[in-house]
Amino acid sequence: MEGEEARPLFEKEEKYARAAASSWIAHPGVRSALDAARPTAVEVTALLLPHMADQIGCMRFCWRACGIGAVYPDGSEEPNPFDPGGPAPWPLTGRERELAGYIAAAFHLLVRTVAAQLGNAGVPLDPEWEGDQAILAVLLLLPALRYVIPWDGDIGEFAEEIQPPGVSAFTRDGRSASARDGRPEALARNADRIRKLIRAENGGRDLRVPYPGGRAKPRATVIRRAVLAEILADDPAVTVSRILATYDYSDRTPGGRLRHQLRQRLEAEGRPVPGKPSETVLYDDFAQLSGAYATGTEEDSG
Repeated sequence: MEGEEARPLFEKEEKYARAAASSWIAHPGVRSALDAARPTAVEVTALLLPHMADQIGCMRFCWRACGIGAVYPDGSEEPNPFDPGGPAPWPLTGRERELAGYIAAAFHLLVRTVAAQLGNAGVPLDPEWEGDQAILAVLLLLPALRYVIPWDGDIGEFAEEIQPPGVSAFTRDGRSASARDGRPEALARNADRIRKLIRAENGGRDLRVPYPGGRAKPRATVIRRAVLAEILADDPAVTVSRILATYDYSDRTPGGRLRHQLRQRLEAEGRPVPGKPSETVLYDDFAQLSGAYATGTEEDSG
């Protein structure tokens, strides 16, 4: 992935992930459940705890135990401590290496059990989402590393420190994605842009689906809707009337951004640049992108 193109998309994921984690970490039931399960967690992981020299080491173990392998905007991956050929492997003994997989599996089972208990108790986490499980895993082990969890402090700041995983996950080839329950539509569009970048680097082809009867969709329409999707991903509150009202202004406005990007992309392909789209055309674009035609009408009617 191109770092500069992917970075703002990843930043949106990270921002929402911190907000999502903050929404449930401070729930009063979380601390008591973790305190009850921690002795077992420490016992299960005792052989590997000495390798968790700091919070980063703890996070890497917990993410891998919960099945998460993070990929960053530049295409690099979070190091796998169990990979002897990786950039930051743990110096495991033969016995530790032999047992590491069993330890990780047993620890993950414990984490899943705690997550299910919390979900049943009304804590607003997604107990089956590996990202929320990874946060619980980190919270279970950090005190064993002499890290004091600031339960009565700024949870938002703490959530940023523990670097919660994103609310979207992608297969390595970018063909499919999954999501944490409750992910908003704007983040779904943002995630699909990330998925397409991953797919493009793994053999994805730019295939066009023709209209019924074999007529291909006009290229200007394809590009206009792609730009609109990006605008809506950045600001879901944008409406048709706002696009039209700002079309002739700076590219810092929604309409100006559409005009500027549409011209830039069509000219790059050597295609003619159409004039300002009509209200009817834009309503159709919005309907195709979000299936929310009625919502757009209501917002614009005021």
